[in-house]
Amino acid sequence: MSANPLWGAVLTAVLAIAAVVLTYIFTRRYYGRLAGTLTALLYAVAAVPIFYSRFMWNQNLLLFFVPLLIWCLFRGAVARRPNWLFPAVILVGLLVQFHASSIVLAAPLLVTLVLAPRKTLRWYDLLLSAAGVLFLYSTYIIWLFQTHFQDIYTLLHTSKGQSLIDAQALIFYLQFLGPLQYPMTNSKSVLFPYLNAFVWLLPLMVLLLVAGTVLAVVKVVSARGNEASAATQSTSFFGRLWGWWKQLRQSPLRCGLLILLTWQIVPLIYLTRHDIVLHLHYFIMFMPGPFILIGFFLATLWHWLRTRAISRQQGLRIALDLVCALLVGASGLSALGYVYDASHGRYNDVTWAGQYYNDLASLQKALQTADQMAQQRHLNHIYISADPATQVAFTYLAGQTRTPTTVVNDSCLVLPGAQSGAAMLLTAPRSHRLDLVSSYVHATPAGSLPHPGGPAFNLYVLQPGKTVAAGQDNFTHGLSFVDARSFNNGQQDVLATRWRVPQSMPAGYRTSYNYSFTADAQGGQETPATRTCSFDSLRAGDELVVPLGDPAQTQTAMQVSTFTTLPTTLSYTFMGSFHFSSIHLNNTIQSG
Repeated sequence: MSANPLWGAVLTAVLAIAAVVLTYIFTRRYYGRLAGTLTALLYAVAAVPIFYSRFMWNQNLLLFFVPLLIWCLFRGAVARRPNWLFPAVILVGLLVQFHASSIVLAAPLLVTLVLAPRKTLRWYDLLLSAAGVLFLYSTYIIWLFQTHFQDIYTLLHTSKGQSLIDAQALIFYLQFLGPLQYPMTNSKSVLFPYLNAFVWLLPLMVLLLVAGTVLAVVKVVSARGNEASAATQSTSFFGRLWGWWKQLRQSPLRCGLLILLTWQIVPLIYLTRHDIVLHLHYFIMFMPGPFILIGFFLATLWHWLRTRAISRQQGLRIALDLVCALLVGASGLSALGYVYDASHGRYNDVTWAGQYYNDLASLQKALQTADQMAQQRHLNHIYISADPATQVAFTYLAGQTRTPTTVVNDSCLVLPGAQSGAAMLLTAPRSHRLDLVSSYVHATPAGSLPHPGGPAFNLYVLQPGKTVAAGQDNFTHGLSFVDARSFNNGQQDVLATRWRVPQSMPAGYRTSYNYSFTADAQGGQETPATRTCSFDSLRAGDELVVPLGDPAQTQTAMQVSTFTTLPTTLSYTFMGSFHFSSIHLNNTIQSG
């Protein structure tokens, strides 16, 4: 296995491509070659699924495993074959682990249980399903017992906001049918001058989805020929209803459409009433259902027109062919434009993510360049001033450098002590701590590296200043106070305190060291200000600069506490043969 996270993104992309192939095989098998071809083509060029297939995230794996689940359900209710329940239950359990919102996919599973003939179920299916789910969640169950079910308590008490019933879920659901909005509405996008040429795409796809849904409902509800006559033989309402139900279960086509409708409608109705903020990625679990319904409708319409020998219908069939080609072409062009924008930096990074967007290649290039320059200039350490958008990625990538590296969040600044010698500083594109560097050390610019969609990464060579004796007061773990200075951050004057770290803190897997500072102005009525400095490692003698406090205050009381976040491994041996381990993050707090 490679430590390069690129291969995780490659795996996600490969599974997304496999999902398109799986969608084609599935739709062709149950609804015909034309429906399978149209569904696969429309799904393959859909911009939003392509967006989620291009980076590594557990939720993105739903693109492959959801259609795999639907395949298993159709095996039982439509193909009428056994050995479908166990893999279906395991897949639902796996999907919930990817993202808890997938629990609503239990709805089509329950419908399939009702529709599937009894001969497709075996007594051992339930035992295997229970054992499989228990195995999947065994480590998490250990964690629940060890924490006295704290996660369950948190889950039950987190969502206590006011429930809303709105169209937010429907809006997110329909966004998967059209172009990706941000690149298209971004003036840097290659397709921005042609934005008006794509305004028809989403409304037409929505119209086709509505038509496909209505067609599926009509086929599920209505029976034809001898099915209808058999269902209406009884004179009572419940008798006719029971006859209709029996005929429904005997029709593989109607059973399959009912499962599709349950998959698309029931979770959507459930999410319409919500007390949490919904996000677009919650709706990956619906894929590729809308495209299957659209492909099913277009194929049904095409076959209906084909059976008509009138010349007018022949012209309509040709027009339908052109519409299908136009849909695939326009969707593919919009998706291609998004991929081009993403690979060439034609976007605004702050619109693509909660903080701002960073691509893996630029992060790796920045750190590799810093490492190479440190080796060439014989610098013994690299400091990275990261922010919330880059800290996690830099912390992981720092483990692959030849030069020892410290990653610190830019709420504070870590500088080399006088005895440590010169070091390299790499700052994130939107780091806020450059204003502090020149006040304490001599920083020589060593270059910049492009960051697509935003400001560049910057490199500096730091030459420590003269040694300043630390004060007599020691705080948590011997942290020594050095001095306090006032500086202007461009908006206001801020008091910055400098501290010296007496002992080294080595880098470790998923380990972060944290100092929490609280400044309380004496004699004032303001709320005490706090700032937490987080880093993955430190060297003895490193200096920590904390911008916190008001220099106008004559006296400020400073309190310092420290805590370390690290993985906790819980183990349990069952019957002397099976060993389970559960790894979670745990905060160990030590105050001083």
